[in-house]
Amino acid sequence: MDGQQIIKLFYTSGITILRDVYDCSPHDLAGGLMSLNTARKYTRLATVFFGPADSPKVQRDAVALAEARQLSVEYLEMVNKHAKKLNTRGAAWKLRAELIAHKGTLDEVNEYGKQRVTEEGCDKQKQRGVRVGRAIDGLRTISITDTQRKITDLEKTLDAAITDDDQPRSEALLEPFWDLVEGNGTGLIKPEYRTVIAIGLEDYAKVSCGKGEDVVVALSDGTTMTGAEFINAAMEGALGDKLYVGLFHPTAGPVNLYETRFASDKLRTLAMAENLVCPWPDCNVPADRCQVHHIDAHKHGGHTKPSNLTMLCKYHNGVNNDDPDGQRNKRRPGKPKRGKPNRGRIRRHRGKVRLQTPGGKLVGNTHHVSSMGAMNLI
Repeated sequence: MDGQQIIKLFYTSGITILRDVYDCSPHDLAGGLMSLNTARKYTRLATVFFGPADSPKVQRDAVALAEARQLSVEYLEMVNKHAKKLNTRGAAWKLRAELIAHKGTLDEVNEYGKQRVTEEGCDKQKQRGVRVGRAIDGLRTISITDTQRKITDLEKTLDAAITDDDQPRSEALLEPFWDLVEGNGTGLIKPEYRTVIAIGLEDYAKVSCGKGEDVVVALSDGTTMTGAEFINAAMEGALGDKLYVGLFHPTAGPVNLYETRFASDKLRTLAMAENLVCPWPDCNVPADRCQVHHIDAHKHGGHTKPSNLTMLCKYHNGVNNDDPDGQRNKRRPGKPKRGKPNRGRIRRHRGKVRLQTPGGKLVGNTHHVSSMGAMNLI
């Protein structure tokens, strides 16, 4: 039995595993293979599927279907994560049964589960406020939840005061934060949006005519603003004194940038307009904090032109495989060279920037702001 067969066996035996776990104490499970916390997580999940329930028939039918479909423990964890948010009698087991029966990949069913919880009105929205945690090892944590505009303006103020770029960002922001709180700084900086704003021509026409109440545009600082906020920022002079117009081709990508005066950083601006956040899947670093990346490496003859440039965060710019051919082992074709792992590489496919995985799949970033970049407005 090879490794893939072993993994497949593990991932198709979720109900069988939980049935055995139900008869165990977490203290018996814990040891060299797993921590006590992990053991408790599995025993709690086993109790959900095999313990007392307010809808025993639905529970039995759902467990039988999960076993027939050979669902994994991970899948059942996901199902329970959504269902336990429903407090009405019988509603949780009804949703568990629905998600177990729903066809699709784990990620697709997970998204469907989020949607169903929202439809049931049980997905609690974040509340604005300041929360202070308890002391642990002499340290405490404070978290602030407010509108994206207020928090982003604060972030830009702190970013502007960073003096050591080599420090981890969380550490570098700490001193400017306390300077601001204690009154040693100059106060909040009113940001000018050299941050790039991506807006389609049709939406821009609506906004300009005062009819864009429902228009939402995305920014390269990772946030969005309404058409009304866009007009207010323009009237306050926060958008700067120059208007940039980017030209994008549906399949070739960015072509050129036009403005009232020539700008030396126009290629960067075009790249930011196309990818408002780092295009690597699951990354949420805004383009304002990203680096310009050559899709075809400059050292291998890649040109510095709009269609060959994109924005990548510092980490993904570092792990991107700039030399896919050099990564192969010439003595053992098909086997990667030892050393640096191959995480894949960024490439342009049908005009849009995607990650090409080592296995050849093309994957885009699903971040909500990423889907609002210039190439998605065409």
